[in-house]
Amino acid sequence: MPANETQSLHRAIAILDCFGISQPELGVREIARQLELHPSTVGRMLTTMTSLGILTQDRESHRYRMGSKVLSWSAVYMSNLDLRADARPYMDELYKATRETVSLYLLDGSTRVCIERLESPQTVRMVARVGERMPLYAGASGKVLLAFLPPEKRDDILRNVQLDRLTEKTIINMQALKDELSLIQKRGYAVSQGERVEGASSVAAPIFDAGNRVLAAINISGPTTRFTKPKLQTYAELVVRASSRLSVAMGSSIPIKSG
Repeated sequence: MPANETQSLHRAIAILDCFGISQPELGVREIARQLELHPSTVGRMLTTMTSLGILTQDRESHRYRMGSKVLSWSAVYMSNLDLRADARPYMDELYKATRETVSLYLLDGSTRVCIERLESPQTVRMVARVGERMPLYAGASGKVLLAFLPPEKRDDILRNVQLDRLTEKTIINMQALKDELSLIQKRGYAVSQGERVEGASSVAAPIFDAGNRVLAAINISGPTTRFTKPKLQTYAELVVRASSRLSVAMGSSIPIKSG
């Protein structure tokens, strides 16, 4: 592929990455500012992407949002993702046993994405939006995915990540994060208490594929006020058992132990 075409592809992907749950609509100058590109360059890219159905433009505000083509790509991706269907029985068991929100996170490069959730029936609860992209260094699911990555891949991610303080309890010291990941490897699960969202706690365990590679994480989350020390231990045992059984069902031979 010619260099100019490769550059255009990279820029198109960068433009799509600008959109998110918190900013579903963007203007030309906003995107140009985020990507540090000239507005005229971004404008030409947006026009082309709109003509292809990748983006759509509001006639009144002239702002852009994801188009129908992205939805069709998503449908193809999700239809081929057996993990959601395979995980659902185990998620149902956790949901019934805890009455807390149970979520499934897929490892996606240097981030994680929520691909399934069962929302707690309780009035006060934590909600993870399906499709929401989150960091790996903050939160139980992110840390457990990081912990069980191959060392070289984990080190590559940590070399390039910026540890932003999301709450007062976010781990922003690299050595402290590495020590935490070592502990997670030993006990087989991760715990977060207010690291990504204040007042929220979670416990998560890894899911391995047939090649014994960490693929995803299953997570129980809720208000910190309900996640007492005894409950955290109970939930850890439940989530590790569920993730172990699911990993075996997917062909993995890696034993996972809690405690």
